[in-house]
Order: sequence, then C-alpha cells, then structure tokens
Amino acid sequence: MIRNGKDIANGTVVQTQVCVVGSGPAGATAAWYLQKAGLKVTLIEGSRDFKGDLQASWPDKTLLYDGVADGLFASNESDFLIRPYADQPGYASERERFYGGTGAHWGGQSRPLDPITFEKRTGFPGWPISREDLDPYYAEAAAFTRLHGDDFSAETWAGILKAEVPQLAGFDVEMYQYIGRAYRNLATASFDGVTLGDTSVDVILNASLLEIDHEQGAVRSLRVASLDDQTPPQKATAFTVQADVVVLACGAVENARLLLLSNAGNEHDQVGRYFMCHPLSTGQVITTTRPYLDDPESRLMAGDTLNGMRPVPWTDDNGVRVSGRFSPSAEQQRELGIGSCWFWAGYGQYYFEMFPNPDSRVTLADTVDPIFGQRRTHITWEVGLADETTYLQTTRLFKTAVNALHGDVVFQPWESVKDQLIVNGHHIGTTRMSADPAQGVVDANLKVHAIDNLYVAGSSVFASTGISNPTFSIIALSIRLAEHLAGKLATKG
Repeated sequence: MIRNGKDIANGTVVQTQVCVVGSGPAGATAAWYLQKAGLKVTLIEGSRDFKGDLQASWPDKTLLYDGVADGLFASNESDFLIRPYADQPGYASERERFYGGTGAHWGGQSRPLDPITFEKRTGFPGWPISREDLDPYYAEAAAFTRLHGDDFSAETWAGILKAEVPQLAGFDVEMYQYIGRAYRNLATASFDGVTLGDTSVDVILNASLLEIDHEQGAVRSLRVASLDDQTPPQKATAFTVQADVVVLACGAVENARLLLLSNAGNEHDQVGRYFMCHPLSTGQVITTTRPYLDDPESRLMAGDTLNGMRPVPWTDDNGVRVSGRFSPSAEQQRELGIGSCWFWAGYGQYYFEMFPNPDSRVTLADTVDPIFGQRRTHITWEVGLADETTYLQTTRLFKTAVNALHGDVVFQPWESVKDQLIVNGHHIGTTRMSADPAQGVVDANLKVHAIDNLYVAGSSVFASTGISNPTFSIIALSIRLAEHLAGKLATKG
C-alpha cells in the first residue's frame, strides 16, 4: 500500500512493528525482507510522489538538502549537497529525494567487498564482522537482484566470454556484474509481478522525519511532517510514528544529520565523522601510450568488446552486464600500507579507496531550511597524505607491471589529480560500525550502541570503503539486518 503523508491528519499516531526511514536500496531491501518475514512494516519516505520524474524532485531537494560544503568541496564540488556531480542537465545526482533514492539512477555496478576491506591494518580500523559473515547474504543479494549468480571470479567469466585472464604483476583481476535496469530501483522493481507498494508494507510518501524522540536508551516515537502542493511547498500535516524498532536508512549524509538533530547515538562524538567516498578524477590522468593486453584479455576486461573508453559488454536475459578491473592485491596493499584502487583497461580516470579521516565529517550548519526550520547540513571533505601515498604507490606499481608486458602508461602528478577529485556518488561512513562504542556509532548488528531499538542501514555503517561500489554490499547488509530483526522481534513476541 502506498499513501501520501499529507492525507494523514494532524496528530495521528501510526503504530507499527518496524519503521524504515528511507526508500533507497538500504531501506527498500530491509522493508522487503521484513515483510516477507511476516512483520508489520511502515516505510516513510520524505519525497512527494513525482510519478517517476526524477528531475521534478530537485526543487524540493534544493530547499531541504542545501547547506555548507567545504574542505575539498569548496574548490571541486561546492554544490555537492544539492547538485548533480557533473554540470550536465539530467546527469546522475549525488543525493536524491525520490522514491527509490539514488537507486533511481545508479548504474548497477556490483561486486562484494574484498576480504581485506574488513581487516584491521595501518590506517584502517577493521570491521567487527568479516567477509565470511557476509558471504551468505551476498549470495542472497545476487539472487534478489537477478544477477548471473554470485560467482565473480575472473576465471569463471573468462570461460563464459571465451576470453583470457590477464596476468599483471601485483594486481588481481576483479569482475563486476551490472544489475539489470529493471531491478536497480528496488522500491519500484517488480519481483515476480509484485512491487514493494503491492505488499503489506505501509509505504508513506511525503513523510519527512524531523526528530527521533528517545529517552533511557530507547526510541519512543518519530516526529514526521508532510508538504503541501504549493510551489514552493510549505509544511502541511504533522504526525507521529511509534514502532518497536526503527531502521534509519537515509544515506550517509542524512543519517548523520538526523542523528545529530535528535542528539542520538553521539555519546562519543562519532556521529558524522569519517565521511568517505571513492574519489574520482573528472579528467583523464592516466594515458596508455603503448597497449599491454591482447584481444582475448581485452574481451574479459571489457565484458566483450570495447567501444572507445566504455564497454559494450556481454548481456544475459536479465540485462546483466560484466566488466573487469585491475586492483592491487591484498598482499601489495598490506606491504605498501596503501588503500586499493582500480585501473580499467583504456580508461583514463583514477578511482581509489580513501583512508578514514575523522576530520571529514557531517555536522550541523548555523542556518535552517525554509520549510521545517531545521538546521541544515555542514559537510567537510578532506583527503590526506595517506591518500596521496595510495596514488603514488599504485601508479608506480601499475606502470612497472605494464612495462613488463611491453606496454607503457603515463600519469599526471598528484596535485593535478587532487584538484579535480569528485565524490562520485558513493557516500560512505558517518555512522560507522564498531565493536567499541567509543570508536563508532553502531554495533555488528547495526544497532546504535546506546539505543536498543534504533538501527542504521546503508553505507554510512561501513568502517572502510574498500574498492567495490557500495550498493551491492548495502543490499547484503540490509538482508542480514532484516534477518536479525525478524529473529529479535519473534523472540520478543
């Protein structure tokens, strides 16, 4: 069932077992699996019903998501909070206020996080769970999103594509599957003829969470408001949601902002810290001056054939595509004390794993939004010397390996690269997972350390970024969270 928050009368109390806040990949997945487990689920989503028109939602987003973006943002992406990440009309936006969240426009590029991502090592805190803990949920995520199985090995795909696996010293060949377009927006995707809105989930659009009311280690209620149909919109109705469990699934920026607005989970000044991403150079900084792959190897890395800089890959009946990347091996990452990155044959941009930085963070701005009168977002993004080391070491390693194959590559200096870095849509950290409450915001089960019935979903809980695109892991973690909550509430019942 889908309804509109402005049709809910002032003062109404909506009662439910689980309230999921946000309809992006994290929230939609959690809601789907929770209702499958037989729980009463309410999903609230702040955006109005824009009938599938993504750009129509942008004026509301500008009013409610604006704020201050500084640090590297000031020079490279000053409109990060509200604008597309490239100045092209209709291009993918960093953040969306839309049913389905950024799932409404993402490219579907999927791969599990590598085992080393979960390790504690120099500069990286480690996760309180391991890759083995997530493996069964990755398998379920692959089935849920209709991928071509959960085998991402280069050898398997070389067999499918009748290709060969390149041997590049110090690097692994990592294969990415692309979820078919029909399954990328998990809020609107049809699974066996049923969408989330067709299930028992009570989906309330136009329902903005304003405050999490909590005391004595438990959420008591959620204060929610809707917008009217004016241009620009004004506040319409206000109502309350009461739930046994709340799952906050609004993205790394908004998750942190809502916790800060509610003074929730921040006993150790950890909420909002460690904002990370996969920084991407906007221009070409890598030039291949002599090729180093033969045709069968290129066929694997491109998924089939190359068309300029982008792949025209193999596609199966579900629209699943595949392509490969070169990433430094775990051994090289440990030995050199670096993060990961990937090189894509013939691709000139650089994309890498940030080191966690406590000074890259979300706080509250001094200004307020013009509709609800709430403090806006202040976000700071910084890259440091460790990130520069990752660039210098990985490019040196790659050049040496390519030269050994009688090819050659040329790289721009770090300062030139740094001057053009953008976030690239992957917002990670700000409510990170930790065993020690003093070092993070949520525990291994994604429960806010100090609040027994408040959970956080999405890449804000990642303790480090790894190199894989985050959405596939968001889906796996949300499936795992739903399983945990179903067990917990069944026991409670």
